[in-house]
Amino acid sequence: MLVLLPGMNGTGELFTEFLSYYDGDHIVISLPESGPQDHATLANVINQQLPKKSHILLAESFSGGIVPELLKLNPTHIEGVIFVASFLSSPRSHLIGLAKLLPIKALVSLPLSNIAHRLLFLGQDATKPLLSKFVNVIKSIPKQVLSSRLEVMKKQQLPQVTFNIPAIYIQALSDRLISLKKSQEVAYVFKHVEFVEIEGPHFILQAKPREAARLVTEAVSSINNSNRYS
Repeated sequence: MLVLLPGMNGTGELFTEFLSYYDGDHIVISLPESGPQDHATLANVINQQLPKKSHILLAESFSGGIVPELLKLNPTHIEGVIFVASFLSSPRSHLIGLAKLLPIKALVSLPLSNIAHRLLFLGQDATKPLLSKFVNVIKSIPKQVLSSRLEVMKKQQLPQVTFNIPAIYIQALSDRLISLKKSQEVAYVFKHVEFVEIEGPHFILQAKPREAARLVTEAVSSINNSNRYS
């Protein structure tokens, strides 16, 4: 089973089209919109919702930082991790600091905001329905929750721990938020990580759902085979 943890939006609503192409068993665990938003606290909440059978985590973007905290809790049924455009330390702290000062929820609806959404998040080929859904999801996040998650990202530091669990990192080659160097930091924490490349923007599961579903299916199979023969 695949357990999906969403990015900073936290709702899982942006997984819909991707999951229409993904044929495997799965559940989505949304991030809570109350209480502290640091990775350790979120990990404790998520740990209580994990399936009581073998599963693989898929961590998108912001949720990448939850994974090490979750693994510290020694959940017994996690077989591996798939990171998608994720990061384990602050990706661009100066930009995050600026974002915290801006009225993001208001800015996402401005007439020219779709240009920025395409440039930074969804790619030049993003459809109007996808852009509209993206805006609506961002607007639905409580302001304090959004601010708290940005603060967590700004202060995030590389975990001083290592894991032997199989991991695969799906890297979007046109990601303007997560640099190649930043994505490769995952290898410092996860000793058995494979990097898989796909052309596209930061929100790769949304921008290229069919292609991403194929890569995720292959990643799940690879992790299952790794565990079978280890």
